[in-house]
Amino acid sequence: MAKILEMKNITKYIFDEYGKKINGTTVKILNGVNFDLEEGEVHVLVGENGAGKSTLMKILGGNIPADEGEMLLDGQPYFVKGPKEAREKGVAFVHQELNLCLNLDIAHNIFLGREPRKNGFVDHKTIYKKSREYLDKFGFHDIDPKTIMHNLSTARQQVVEIVKALSYDSRILIMDEPTASLTAGEIDHLFELIQDLKSRGVSIIYISHRMDELQVVGDRLTILRDGQSIETMSMEDYNQDYIVKQMVGRTITNLFNCTHKVQDEDILKVENFKIGPDTKPISMHVKKGEIVGLGGLVGSGRSEFARGIFGVRNYFGGTIIYKGEEYRKPSAEKSIARGIAYLSEDRKIDGLIVAKNIKENITMASIKKSFKHHILNNRLERKEAETKIKELNVICRSMDQLVSTLSGGNQQKVLFAKWLESKPDLLILDEPTRGIDINAKAEIYEIMDNIAKQGVAIIMISSELPELIGMSDRIYVMRRGSISLEIDKNEEMTQERILANTL
Repeated sequence: MAKILEMKNITKYIFDEYGKKINGTTVKILNGVNFDLEEGEVHVLVGENGAGKSTLMKILGGNIPADEGEMLLDGQPYFVKGPKEAREKGVAFVHQELNLCLNLDIAHNIFLGREPRKNGFVDHKTIYKKSREYLDKFGFHDIDPKTIMHNLSTARQQVVEIVKALSYDSRILIMDEPTASLTAGEIDHLFELIQDLKSRGVSIIYISHRMDELQVVGDRLTILRDGQSIETMSMEDYNQDYIVKQMVGRTITNLFNCTHKVQDEDILKVENFKIGPDTKPISMHVKKGEIVGLGGLVGSGRSEFARGIFGVRNYFGGTIIYKGEEYRKPSAEKSIARGIAYLSEDRKIDGLIVAKNIKENITMASIKKSFKHHILNNRLERKEAETKIKELNVICRSMDQLVSTLSGGNQQKVLFAKWLESKPDLLILDEPTRGIDINAKAEIYEIMDNIAKQGVAIIMISSELPELIGMSDRIYVMRRGSISLEIDKNEEMTQERILANTL
């Protein structure tokens, strides 16, 4: 097949917030990376968080310029001043962090910034008609283009982002973690869509941390490590252990090495809890030092249940017993004060303030501890943050570094640090390893195991079945807002059994 894209010796430097060298030295986040793409192929790009995948793709997508190197599109020099110009040249980017206006409907999101006009006014009729055509073209017949975005699940929002990118008649489509929020059925649909696009000659760069899907979707694979391209291989030579070793520079063994012991005392009991007016009541319990998994499809009610317990979503009846006492009218403020922490699925919307630094994010949920005589003690605040950075091995230049400049895995560690600093007795984790690489996952699992050893109870919501089975002492499977199955560690915890109770 003919090469549609060549990226040669791509180098990108990083400077501090003042545009100066870091500690007087030049730091390269990309160092002579080589990458190419053939017409009608899916080229998978893998590497740890911070390896340079997103930076390389942002250069291709026109978000940032390269400092050195060259790019060729159809053998001709390729240079763009921004994402709009990249799209005009046939390069579209489906970002991991969705770029949508939640107060607008689907149709106006698809045509945002390029609305057709008639007699000087926005032609809404054409927008809805064309959006319907695009949704039908890519197989999403059940989605109404007049639906407001904030009424859609994260999975459906991801679908809209993909359709929006495809609506530009893209020749090159960059997909960054496209399955992170999709159900099993939607993932199958996406893979069918990718095969259809390949047959039309569309070339796809596919970034994913889900190792099990790489062989299914990819033709070739390139590994990045520490800002350098390590190896490119055909999927015919795929070997997961070898690829992981090349990604992280070492072999990862015992990914789910749980050594904590479950205690006898219940920390939480929920009786006849209803997440909706028409859902069946939920009853469940969590013991001290226990990791309880919540399985189920996206939309099954897992997050709604967790948010109801934490107090950021209304529920429709039932009793919450926490530490032996009834917990009435929960709220986020009351939950934090009582030792309940909730790590949300979307760390950048509900978990972190990425425009602030690491120190401020770590201490924000427990800032009262840093006040002495009603005055913020900066020295104490910095000490608390420094302790957590070392404890969780957050890779950063300093605690004053902006969270937005960290890799996804290190952002997730900062989120853990924020809530652990509040000294919780119950930790609710909603997709704790979403969008992070296998090395960062191993570190998160170790953190969870160490937390459980200290007697902290953990509720873990996860769509990744190996993670759910590997880390959980017990699993509750949810379906249509209620519990369809409870499995103990001593029973048969299999993916097939869990899946059978999600449908």
